[in-house]
Amino acid sequence: MDKKPVIAPKGRQQPRVKIEDVARKANVSPATVSRVLNHPDIVRPELRDRVMRHINDLSYTRDSAARALKSGRMRTVGVIVPTLALGIFAEGVEALQNRLSESGYTLFIANSQYDQRREFQELQSLIERGIDGIVLVGASHGRELRSLIEQAGVPVITTYVAKAGGGIPAIGIDNESATREMTEYLLRLGHVRFGAIANVVAASNDRSRARLEGIQRALSDAGLPLKPTQIVKADYSLAQGRSALRGLLTDHPDTTAVICTTDTLAIGAMAEARKMGLSVPATLSITGFDDVELAAQMDPPLTTVSVPAAEIGRGAADYLINAIAGSPVPRSVVLPYRLVMRSSSAPPRPSVRPARRGRSRDH
Repeated sequence: MDKKPVIAPKGRQQPRVKIEDVARKANVSPATVSRVLNHPDIVRPELRDRVMRHINDLSYTRDSAARALKSGRMRTVGVIVPTLALGIFAEGVEALQNRLSESGYTLFIANSQYDQRREFQELQSLIERGIDGIVLVGASHGRELRSLIEQAGVPVITTYVAKAGGGIPAIGIDNESATREMTEYLLRLGHVRFGAIANVVAASNDRSRARLEGIQRALSDAGLPLKPTQIVKADYSLAQGRSALRGLLTDHPDTTAVICTTDTLAIGAMAEARKMGLSVPATLSITGFDDVELAAQMDPPLTTVSVPAAEIGRGAADYLINAIAGSPVPRSVVLPYRLVMRSSSAPPRPSVRPARRGRSRDH
């Protein structure tokens, strides 16, 4: 006779560990456990360590849903950046997340790929999740997005710019002023034949547009206005920096200084200059913007504008934490940028470029 298969009984789900369970094990009150979790700095170290030991032993996790029901908040913040492919945004997001985490907030991250429609869709998704605050990038935001923020009634701040329209608070730098200063520095070195490579393909990239305006105004004030062919518009890739420099020097082979609106474009331009047999900075000075980690490691190291990305991220977090709590907050915060003079820029020197300048041969 065949034996019937034995079916193992389903295991019962273990009951969720509650804050009272931790308190009982640690011989403290639930309020003390709560203080250890939410305000550890005000708890005596030995008591804090004892409570944390029992929290870990019991694998206790806070019930975020219950906390949200009780407080009316999810303790979450959303950030929408153009891309995480650029180090300047990744650095800011990391600082933002670290500061929010210190206050018990979780960060949701989305990217718009410099597309305003996608930015709107990402914001809709974040608001549907019940976020308590929003961090944006730049000053150019569509009317639909601003209306959505007003309807949601959640605090918002935009970053990497000193001011924004539509009444949105901002924290960042004056991008136009920064490139104006960089251009004036190159003018003082003696340069009179300029070119610009600008990341202004996307309509939403107001930071690079402001940087290009700073370059143009400084040169116009010096009586050296740029012609349209002296400005090459590109996206944010190394390859675009390379092709932009090649095109610029094909049209204007006597150029001695190229100002780029991002370090990525500048690094690409430097790579192409090397391929074309042009010495930087003896034949051609190249400058960038952002001061990413790689900028100082280039050969030669890249002259650039240092953007305080980490400070921007921390400042945005502090703004939202205070705004959510109902504390007074500033309308905008202007942070200082810094010109970093390295070896990719120098006074122009009389030189004879290779006959094939503006072109490169594939081997």
